[in-house]
Amino acid sequence: MNFTVDKIIKREPFIINGNANIKDAINTMSKENIGLLVIVNDAGKPIGVISERDIIRALARGKDLNTKVTEVGVVGRLVTVSPSDSIYRAALLMNDHKIRHLVVMDGDKLRGVISIRDIISEERIISRFAELAEAKAIDAEISGAD
Repeated sequence: MNFTVDKIIKREPFIINGNANIKDAINTMSKENIGLLVIVNDAGKPIGVISERDIIRALARGKDLNTKVTEVGVVGRLVTVSPSDSIYRAALLMNDHKIRHLVVMDGDKLRGVISIRDIISEERIISRFAELAEAKAIDAEISGAD
């Protein structure tokens, strides 16, 4: 069974305009109980993300709450998946890029954000990962048995 990203998108993504400041981001994250916002330009196109960690690091470096989110977040290097990508691919991307969230894009349309928590909260997905890992281990044993 192939589990795809669209199966774990929980809700509409939360966005913030690139002209907004850190305080705006904090208020939205707190109100919505989320850890990441997608930064969009004036045309509504995703240009980056800002996470709780980005904000904490910025404040630790002495940035004030009026600093624009584009100066603090990750802009121009969006790591994305499509709704039809496998959960396994999403997990690999998160691991490879050392990130906890992925932006889900359907062509040019923002569809959502998934987190590592979304992936691990799906018991059936974890079970499938375990099956895949076990199958790979068995294949390795068989191929190494020559």
